[in-house]
Amino acid sequence: MKERCVLAVLIHARGEPVTAETLMDRVWDGHPPRTALDTLHSYLSRLRGRLNRAVGDLAEVKRPSPGLYQLRAAPDAIDLLRFQKLRTEARAAAERSERGRAIRLLRTTEALWRGEPLTEFGCAWAASARARLIEDHRLVREERIRLELELGRHADLVGELQELAAQNPLAQKVICSLMLALYRCGRHDESLALYLTTRRLLKNGQGIEPGLELRELHERILKQDRALLETHRDTEADSAAAPNNLPRVTRDFTGRAAELRILLADQASSDSGTASLPLTVIHGMPGVGKTALALRAGYELRTTYPDGMFYLDLHAYSDRPPHDPAEALAALLQASESPGPLPDSIDERAAKWRQWTARRRVLVILDNARDSAQVLPLLPGAPSCRVIVTSRNRLAGLDGATSLFLDVLSQAEAAALFTRIAGRARLSVDATALRDVVAACGCHPLALQWLASRFRHRDSWDLHHLLDRLTQAADPLEEFDDAVASAFRFSYAELSDPAQRLFRLLALHPGPDITLHAAIALTGLDAAPVRKSLEALLDGHLLEEPIRDRYRFHDLGRAFGLQICSEVESEAVRRQAVDRLFDYYLTATHRAAHLAHPSRHPLPLPPEREYTDAPRFTDADEATVWLSLERANLLAVARVSAAESPSHAALFPHALATSLKLWGTWGIASELYDAAVSALRSRGDRAALARTLVERAEVSAQRQHDEAQQCATEALALFQEFDDPHGCADALLQQGRAHLAGGRGDIALRTLDEALAVYRTVGDRSGEAECLNVQGAALYYAGRYGDALQNVRAMLSLYEALQDEAGQVKALNNLGEYEFHQGRYDEARHYYERSLALAQRRGARQELAILDTNLGAVFQATGRTDRALACFQRALDSHRAGHDALGEVNVLISMGTAYAATKRGREALLHFTMAEEVARGIDNAYERQRALLGMADVQRESGRLGDALTLFEQALDIARTADFPLGSAHALAGLTRTALLLGHVERARRYGDQAIALYGSLEAETEAETLRSLLADQGLTGS
Repeated sequence: MKERCVLAVLIHARGEPVTAETLMDRVWDGHPPRTALDTLHSYLSRLRGRLNRAVGDLAEVKRPSPGLYQLRAAPDAIDLLRFQKLRTEARAAAERSERGRAIRLLRTTEALWRGEPLTEFGCAWAASARARLIEDHRLVREERIRLELELGRHADLVGELQELAAQNPLAQKVICSLMLALYRCGRHDESLALYLTTRRLLKNGQGIEPGLELRELHERILKQDRALLETHRDTEADSAAAPNNLPRVTRDFTGRAAELRILLADQASSDSGTASLPLTVIHGMPGVGKTALALRAGYELRTTYPDGMFYLDLHAYSDRPPHDPAEALAALLQASESPGPLPDSIDERAAKWRQWTARRRVLVILDNARDSAQVLPLLPGAPSCRVIVTSRNRLAGLDGATSLFLDVLSQAEAAALFTRIAGRARLSVDATALRDVVAACGCHPLALQWLASRFRHRDSWDLHHLLDRLTQAADPLEEFDDAVASAFRFSYAELSDPAQRLFRLLALHPGPDITLHAAIALTGLDAAPVRKSLEALLDGHLLEEPIRDRYRFHDLGRAFGLQICSEVESEAVRRQAVDRLFDYYLTATHRAAHLAHPSRHPLPLPPEREYTDAPRFTDADEATVWLSLERANLLAVARVSAAESPSHAALFPHALATSLKLWGTWGIASELYDAAVSALRSRGDRAALARTLVERAEVSAQRQHDEAQQCATEALALFQEFDDPHGCADALLQQGRAHLAGGRGDIALRTLDEALAVYRTVGDRSGEAECLNVQGAALYYAGRYGDALQNVRAMLSLYEALQDEAGQVKALNNLGEYEFHQGRYDEARHYYERSLALAQRRGARQELAILDTNLGAVFQATGRTDRALACFQRALDSHRAGHDALGEVNVLISMGTAYAATKRGREALLHFTMAEEVARGIDNAYERQRALLGMADVQRESGRLGDALTLFEQALDIARTADFPLGSAHALAGLTRTALLLGHVERARRYGDQAIALYGSLEAETEAETLRSLLADQGLTGS
């Protein structure tokens, strides 16, 4: 924040040097700390680096002399300087009576305004600078309105002036302008009524009469002064005979405000006296709205070019032959009504066109251009003209052209377009479905226009039906008009044969983006020809490159690619390409996982699945980065292989085992393991089946513990058959984990003791540490806190010796939980933050979400509820996104506890109830018991004692069945308090005695003493 404030101060110095003292005074609001100068130097150093990376030499922070700092930048690079420059030029134009040009410059000046500035800074300097900027903006707007009124544009201004008057009903200049505009529109009564309203507001609110200008205007309107109707003629726009063949602008044009600002700002630059022809190339994918934007800009610029507006479709991508430049020049000369015969040669025609435009201000829109060679002969030579070119290619050969890439619409713009065409009445009640529909269209304007028009004429359809059609269609393009597919087909036809083949095969990639290595795998070619074809696809906007060397399709582009691939390529060719891609990802994953997770003992890949040219990683960091970057692609490829390729489905979840846990993608992991187990059974690979069953058990343990138990038991039998003690230890560990999740703590401890002994025998320290981790949880639930803490400390020591950061994350988090439950919140936060630092470095989503929950609990316990709830919400979103039901339950209980602590009983009960439902769905006794305790506490605090009693009894039954003594003690304590409120003294004594005895056996003296004091206050001393 303060670094941004430094930049703001330098910008607002308008190129003048600023002293270090001034910077410190403004950044720290007059109270700089002792270290302010050192900190300021750090800010300036970082600022130089950021500016250099962002804009290179366009803006630099210089030190002209010791203690002075200056932001040096081109005037056009900073909006504030452009604002000043354009305002000065507009003032000069107005003084020369060039009102039209002044208005254009002022509109461009206003377009630089992006809302109230400097709101993020609370210092006095920012408030003063903000007030000055707001005043400057107000003056610019009022000057532009005054000039437009002088030109007689009163009808166009009424709406804008009414909005401004509503915002500030005491702004007398605005009121004057609105009264005059209404009067000139023949709305005399409204004009006079506005004066009376304003006069009343001024008298009642400020005790003053309207100013002289407003009073005089009122008197002149009362007298029907005809001089008020006089306006000046707009000589620039007064050219009825000027040629204009621009097509009409579609009434459905929506959005594109930023792009229009750029086009109009480019015009302001040309008005500023540049010597070169203003030339803009709008480029983008098929159907994205390039022509509509160009025509809209042409309409906005109509008063700027009084001598002619020309539109020419060059037919580069259509069912008609592309315009030859000679033909195009003939069409332009004919439209311009240039005198004399049409020259024969292209050079003579180009010369005549340049000669005709040299003395004029004309706008030329060259639509649907193929390449630079088609455009160059058509360009006027005079800087007083303007050319806008649209193309599916970048047209890099047009020197001096401004490039404007046009992407698909934003989601908000796409929804607005669909609503405008389909009609607001049918859409206003279902914003979520509308958002999903436009997302299914990829926010593509052409697809949206056709689909919305179709929807408008299908009265029996609703948005949900439309969404079902889009998402369930085998070929999404079948749901759109042929024009959508044709738009892509014309671009595809222009590609070379190698680029066409690459386009077809890339569409087979199931992931969100594609790297060069993946493209090479799909094609089976060397890097050089693939890279060349990728460049061709980028130039034609059939692919995007949002991140360097990572390419992606638009959804409709991919659908067209799949369609054309099915038409051209045989099934055998498609299968071979996909198999190469799967082999590539499988091999690269195997290599990366070996380095990133060295404690694992992965099975070797079958030789037939090895892809020789897959990346080889130099170290664990590089491997970890690759796994993170390719995460979405790996999940997509693995899921497709699960459905289509049993030989790959059998191997992917094993290669991804540790990553799937780190990413927290439990639902996908279950899906992949189901396919793998099925494939391995079919091909009879019992060794791989045993290993995969162990991994499947780990994924299922917390959510489907019965299934996990079955998998682990079958794996144990197989490993015993193979005489594989290490495999037996792994299977026993998962058996213990499943028993614990199912509430069978005593069996879990016995099983885990057996696993621990085997791990120590085979010398697997990583397995030993993980076994200690699960055993620690079982000991904790059994109330053996000292033993549990000893386990976790031993676990941490092992992971530190192994330099296993993932293990250290878990161990430190567990230590934090033990400290938290002992009420040592500072120590708990210390362990959590150490764990968090490691988890952030690893990008482990599940661990990050768990730590958010635990840190939130610390904040809640120390009275910072708002911060706690922010942590909980972040964790809840993450767990739900990863389909991690156990994590979701834990967060919901924490949120319920936070709401209960702040007396927000209804919200607390809602979150505890949701937690209980999810815990019941995954059959987790421990978490369900905790949720029931929370619900019971809220009901008791709300006075619903009968409901509270029932819930506490349910919680007690579950705790006793699951052998969870601490849970039993909490339930008995709740029953004690509820019985006391109901007046059931003997029952309260009985419950209290049991709870105190349990707390004592668990060394929970604080809870025991609290309950003793409560009973003593009621005259019940216990037994």
